[in-house]
Formats: sequence, structure tokens, C-alpha cells
Amino acid sequence: MDTVIVSSQNPILRFAVKEVKEKAPKGFDFALFSISPNYPYQDVPATIRKEFGSINYVGFSSNSAFENIRVVNDGIVGCFFKFSSPKTKVSTYVRDNVSRDNREDIKREIEEFLTGKEEKLNIVIADFIDGEFPILLEDLGKEFQKKGIKTSLIGGIIATPMRDNRRQKGFLFHNGSVIENGFVIISFSNLDFQFRVSSGIFKKGPVYTVTKTDTFKIYELNGKPASYLPRKLLKDIEPSNDNKTLLWYTPFGIINEENEIEALRVIRSFTDDYIELWGPVKKGERLKLSIVLSTEMIKDTEKTAENLKNSFGMVDFSFNFSCIAREKILEDFENEEIELYCRLLNAPLFGFYTHGEVAKRNGKLRIHNLTSTIVAVRERYEL
Repeated sequence: MDTVIVSSQNPILRFAVKEVKEKAPKGFDFALFSISPNYPYQDVPATIRKEFGSINYVGFSSNSAFENIRVVNDGIVGCFFKFSSPKTKVSTYVRDNVSRDNREDIKREIEEFLTGKEEKLNIVIADFIDGEFPILLEDLGKEFQKKGIKTSLIGGIIATPMRDNRRQKGFLFHNGSVIENGFVIISFSNLDFQFRVSSGIFKKGPVYTVTKTDTFKIYELNGKPASYLPRKLLKDIEPSNDNKTLLWYTPFGIINEENEIEALRVIRSFTDDYIELWGPVKKGERLKLSIVLSTEMIKDTEKTAENLKNSFGMVDFSFNFSCIAREKILEDFENEEIELYCRLLNAPLFGFYTHGEVAKRNGKLRIHNLTSTIVAVRERYEL
């Protein structure tokens, strides 16, 4: 499998797509496009069709994406796959207009799509959909565990600009269509793969039990009003929206009976009545307050990449889905993390900063915050 990743930061959409086309390889089989929300989403399908003709692709809105060792902001990053074996195929499940009303139908459709694809690499890219996708994914993970469905589902929720403390809507694109309030699952056959989830957190903080919650909002911890905790963490700092991002350095870890962390949750905001998180929590879940440092993140990234390389061997290509809160915390180490992945895996890398990462941890499929999920991929070659 040959993979070529190219980019353009031209502020005019048609010129950016044209530049990406000029850099793209000939005769590719499938393409992924990360497209800045600054471009008019309505024009994306027609512009791609004008430059590339009829191609098999998936695109998505994203503030920034990874072009190997480079983070590209406010532009387009194209990832082009050319497969070596005729057995290597790509299929897609596309869903728009996700809502609470059709959640059960969509879960059944996903299960049907993934049935028989247990050994395939299934990449999901989704919009946040005002919290609907994280809820859908968490419910799906519990159903898969209950039914014993063992399938890979790895990916991320696209991160778009904040406006009035809310994520701007993100769009996906598939073969000439705009997908609104939805997600795409891309299923690759004839690939070997392994993945790891890196965090780099200190897990020595106190443990709390959620005693009153409403999906993303915690009202009580250990039977007491929850809002005292972020105020205590910020101490004398004025809790403005900017300063509330300091709470990204103190995430909650959802822990199981063995005190293993299954998922991380970052504090989004708080009021006198509740703490709001960037991922759902349920009553009765136990949360360990943790601390993250950029140096520990980088150490864990290096350890994770080395472990993956030693276990997997030769890598053709790698995906990376990394939390946008991680981008802030890493600061000057932002590029160093993806450079470590590229150097230690010795492979090209494509990915993006997410608003939630999708991966199994300790055997459970969950939404994560503040993690970096790295996927090593190799095509199965015929001798």
C-alpha cells in the first residue's frame, strides 16, 4: 500500500483543491480530505468533482490535520491510498440527521454494517451533533459488550471552532454529497492493524462517585454538590471561559472495579449547580481526579509508539486521532508528538485533532477525551 499525504493552505477553496490535486499521486484508489471550516462547505463537493472527477472519497471539517510530521491549520490535507492487492477494498456506512428519535434505528444499522467485518479496520469520523454522537457511541459500546460483538471501531469526532461556548457545526462529505449532523464509518478489508491509546496522566488523585447526573452534567459527587470541585481547583483564579480551559489539566478518569481507567473526561464548564463535561457520564460511575503534564504526555507517547512498533512490526501507514485539549497542553511539544509517531513507526501519518476519540480501552468501546489514539496499518501482500 502506498500512501501520499499532501496539503494546501490557500485561502480560496478551488485553488487549495487544485494545489492538492497537483500534488496527489496518479491512479489512487481512495482519498480522505480534512477541510477547514473556513471554506464554504456547500462548495466542497462540486470543487472536488471539478478537480478530481468521480473519485471514491470521504471528507470532513476540521480545524487542523496532520501531514506526517506537520500540523496543518486552516487548510486542506489530502490522504491518498493506492492499494497493492486487488483484495484490498473500502466500503462505507454514511448517516446524516442523527437525533435522539432515530438513535435505536442507527444502532441497529451500525451493527448490521459491522457484522462480518470483525477482522476489518473500521474508522469512524463524526460530528459532535450537540452531544448525540457521544451518547450513541457509548450506548453502542455497551450493547456490543453485552452481545459479545468483537469488532474494531476507531476514530474521532471532528473539532471545529468554538462560538458562544459551543462547537460550530461540522460537516462531512462523501462522493459528492454533504453530510449534516452525521458520521461515516470507513471499513478497510485486507489490512492488518493494531492500535494503542496514550494519555500520560498522573492517576493519584481522589476518587468520587457520581450520585446525580444528566448525561454531560454532574450535579453531585459523593452526595455533595459537584460545583465546589472546579472552584477549588481554580482557587483564586477568575472562572472566565478562557481560564476554565485550565481545568483540561485535571481530567476525570472513569475507573472500573479493578481501578483501571476506561475513559477520560475533560471539564468543559461549570456553574453553581453542575460540572459540564465533554463526554457523557452515568450515575454510579467512579471518577478519579487526575493531572496531566506535557512532559509526561510525550514520555507516554514515546513508550506507546515503541510498544506498538515492537508488537506490530512493519508499518505501511498510521492514523492518529488526538484530543484538541491535548494540543493546548502540549504547547511547544505539539509537533514533537506526531514526529515521534512518524519516526518510531517509520511510516507516513494522517489524522486530526478531535473533540473526542473513539477506541476500546480495557476491552470496552468508549468515547475518550485528552488521549491520543495511534493506529498502525499494513496491507496484506500476496507473495
